[in-house]
Amino acid sequence: MKKLFCRVLALALCAVMLTLPAAAATDDLLISPAPAPAAQLSPVRVWGRATRLEGGSLFLQNSDADDPNREIIVHLSETTPVVDAVTGLPLDAAEIKDGDTVYAWVGPAMTMSLPPQSTASVVVANIPADGEVPQYYEISGPDQTVTIAIYPAPPRTEVNLPTAGGEVLRIPVTAKISPWLTKNIVTLDDLTPGTRVLVWRDSAKTVNRVLVLGNDYRGYLSWYPGGAVFVNGEALSVVGKVVDGEVLLPIRAVAEAAGYTVAWEPGKGAVVTDSGAEVFAVLPGASLVQTADGGQGLSAPCVFEAGATYLPAADLAFLLNLYPSL
Repeated sequence: MKKLFCRVLALALCAVMLTLPAAAATDDLLISPAPAPAAQLSPVRVWGRATRLEGGSLFLQNSDADDPNREIIVHLSETTPVVDAVTGLPLDAAEIKDGDTVYAWVGPAMTMSLPPQSTASVVVANIPADGEVPQYYEISGPDQTVTIAIYPAPPRTEVNLPTAGGEVLRIPVTAKISPWLTKNIVTLDDLTPGTRVLVWRDSAKTVNRVLVLGNDYRGYLSWYPGGAVFVNGEALSVVGKVVDGEVLLPIRAVAEAAGYTVAWEPGKGAVVTDSGAEVFAVLPGASLVQTADGGQGLSAPCVFEAGATYLPAADLAFLLNLYPSL
């Protein structure tokens, strides 16, 4: 799902870049403002009465004639969280019976078959007849809460976290936060970009419980108008640039900020390693990077300029397992 998301984002970035005017000269390229990451696509909520299929998949069907996904086949992997809507505890997928109402968040990519098929990011079952179903979110950016510039700073009362799809998730500090399948202590500060959560709300629609499902990314990467680049919220001393409508970021600066090692090897170009294991290698001008899985295409060629090697932003985020944050 993570790889699919990054590839979808790369296509979205390309679409955004095509709307930008091309630079008139090489000097202009060095100072062109770098557009921020495109808005991440939101997971799609599907629901309905379940029919169990061979292999553990679920066929969901609901009665809403206006729902474009009123019939869908949802695939579950061995790691798909299946959550009790009342307790927030794990459920065995085998406990879901034919006729049970089930909610799932999938995609956003689906097959073109009828009914469409997709793999679930999370499944919620044991839906209460008179209770609210928890909602699934993917955090896409850091806290946007405005703080008052006084000393000492007033106590924090809430966080406001952007999510994939554009909604801002407001979580008060009084909300109960718990981890999925671990006994680790988690706090509001652990809700970094790329984190997946289930959220319960009370009768006043205020978030009162958060289940942290995890974060599969090494960290998060941001780039902004003017070329500023951030890794895990920390500004880098270098900037990105735009070439032919494509946002390019320096490999070494971004990779080293994320904890990788970067070297230059004749015949291989920029080589990124992690604890001695090669992650990828790329030569200037190449439209492919070499990884342990073979060659992978880039949305634009690698660029070498003034002693630095650059890759398209979304491709670099994908290769370094960094969430492309807002």
